[in-house]
Amino acid sequence: LITCFLYAGKFGWNALIGLHMMTQMSNRYETMGPICTRRMNLPPPYNGNNNTSPYYPRGESADYAFALLFGMVGILLSQFLLFPYLPYSLTQGQHYIFFHRHLTFYVVYIWSKHYPLHRVNLFGVAMAAAYLPYAYLLMGYALNNGQVLPIDMLHGMFIGHVYYYLACVVPEVLRGRLVVIATPEILVGFFHWIEVRGVGGGGIDVGGGGVGGDEDNQMLVNVDDVIGG
Repeated sequence: LITCFLYAGKFGWNALIGLHMMTQMSNRYETMGPICTRRMNLPPPYNGNNNTSPYYPRGESADYAFALLFGMVGILLSQFLLFPYLPYSLTQGQHYIFFHRHLTFYVVYIWSKHYPLHRVNLFGVAMAAAYLPYAYLLMGYALNNGQVLPIDMLHGMFIGHVYYYLACVVPEVLRGRLVVIATPEILVGFFHWIEVRGVGGGGIDVGGGGVGGDEDNQMLVNVDDVIGG
């Protein structure tokens, strides 16, 4: 259940590019601040700014780990419950038993939705991050001579959209009255324990863990490029 997401293919150029892309996007998404799904156990409004979000202002490593778990479970379930019922004209007989690229584009999609205005550079072409997944999709379609859609990319992006909708859209529309997904407390505690041990007891403040945390804090990270940056 886990190793099927770790295998990027036989050793070669494509496998190296896939591994590089996954590690690079994971590092940037986690460092810049992932979507936060750690729930505040307070009635709305949740802070002095009348913020009705049920989550803390800034995500941290536990939220990213939960997003990965959500993505892996969603990809596996939809692969066996939804994929067999898709028309052949769409799938063209494509079948997958390894899902590394699915998970990669799941991460790419949720990062692009969380930072849509961030500027990226894809092989010399500058664009907003919001267009990055579709640029990759277009490239994959072109590499297939315009005959076969890259279903693995679409699959990962679809699950990414489900995650983004449940984590961001639903709480905003319902003004915090309903929380569909939330990072488990045991996962939050586990990562806090790791972070405290990793810095000798000082902790790492990456989550804005308190109510009313500063949402405007930004990491000083060079994220101008997506591949090779």
